[in-house]
Amino acid sequence: MDTLMIGLFQEHAEAELAITQLMHAGFSREAMSVFYVNPQGQHALHPIGGDEDESPGTHEASSGAATGALKGGGTGALLGALTLPLLGPAGAVLGAAVGAYGGALVGALNKMEEPEAAVAETAVAENSAVANVSRGAGILLAVAVATPAKREEALEILREHAQEIEEATGELRNGDWIDFDPLRPKKLIF
Repeated sequence: MDTLMIGLFQEHAEAELAITQLMHAGFSREAMSVFYVNPQGQHALHPIGGDEDESPGTHEASSGAATGALKGGGTGALLGALTLPLLGPAGAVLGAAVGAYGGALVGALNKMEEPEAAVAETAVAENSAVANVSRGAGILLAVAVATPAKREEALEILREHAQEIEEATGELRNGDWIDFDPLRPKKLIF
């Protein structure tokens, strides 16, 4: 595993200028990887798109849906039983089905985290000294640094051109960052 200094750029010309300066400073092109990172949610890690197995805040929705379906189904069956003289047994079945559907919907929605709660959690993380920041879109330039002196040299060059600088560990092979994970939180330096 290499120690990597990573710069985020919005323009390709700035990244190319940083690459040129890094090469003049003695870094080999094979020790650098430059690539574009798509906006969050567009990395197509799943067949139907997206990056995560479930949306944040919805992990309790299934239990809420089950509870709601049971309560709604029972209530609907009772209300449907009142229509027995008019609709016969179909009224009870129809009432149970409609009640279960409505109850499942309401139960799932009630179990999901409120947007305000998610915003509050984000604010707490942002105020933390060790906050991990999610990765934004842009051009990334990763440079493998072998020594503390090379780290400082790369950092100085990246500070001139990059919008953000982070530090990570990873494996660069022939100019490719082969174990890059766009969902891994970044450790910002600058």
